[in-house]
Amino acid sequence: MRLLLGLFLLPLSASLVWGAARATVAVAFGAAAAAPFLAGAGLVGAAWLADRHLADPAGPARWLSRPARWLYVLGHELTHALAAWASGGKVFAIKVGEAGGHVDLSESSAFVALAPYCVPFHALLVVGGYRLLLWLRPGTSAQPLFLLLMGSALAFHGVMTWETLTQVRQPDLDAAGGAVFSVSLIAAANGLVLLGLLKFLFPESVAFAAAVSSAGREAWTVWAKGAALAAPAARRAAAAAKGLR
Repeated sequence: MRLLLGLFLLPLSASLVWGAARATVAVAFGAAAAAPFLAGAGLVGAAWLADRHLADPAGPARWLSRPARWLYVLGHELTHALAAWASGGKVFAIKVGEAGGHVDLSESSAFVALAPYCVPFHALLVVGGYRLLLWLRPGTSAQPLFLLLMGSALAFHGVMTWETLTQVRQPDLDAAGGAVFSVSLIAAANGLVLLGLLKFLFPESVAFAAAVSSAGREAWTVWAKGAALAAPAARRAAAAAKGLR
């Protein structure tokens, strides 16, 4: 059942990701204050590409990447824990290491299993830290630093989530209902989250409601065309079944 639901959601997920990509381009070309945000995202993306494709496996660059991987795993496992707490579950232990981690929970669900892939934990920390700074020191001019860190955190979430999902088969996906269902939900959630955060950061450059509506219309078009193509085959199958009776 979840496999069918995942297949059904794929067009909407793809449309939301495409809408988030278009919104990012709109911010890059239309928001005058977006330079720090784009710089942070670009630096993290470039560092990830260099680490994955250019760095010597035994060189110093790999040693520098180890704290970043540990930091991602920590955020990943803490998000599992927070999702479990929010669902009324209990957290018994959290294990974190560079190569991976684990959380011992009293119960799990698709929400708990997929939360780290959908929620940019470190970006939320940046937002919380910035709000705390403004509360402690009102009038502080730290917006460029905030945008730099937000761009870095969102890019970090994006590249590390991609790496986690593509390098090793994740048991979280099986626990949530299978790879197709999980990837559909992860893509849709990340598209919505990125659209929402871009709207929050650059409200004049991003039309959130219009982007979501457009994604819905594009998905509906795919569903309608798919139903039109499948209808004759369904009628032939029904007639064949009736003939067998």
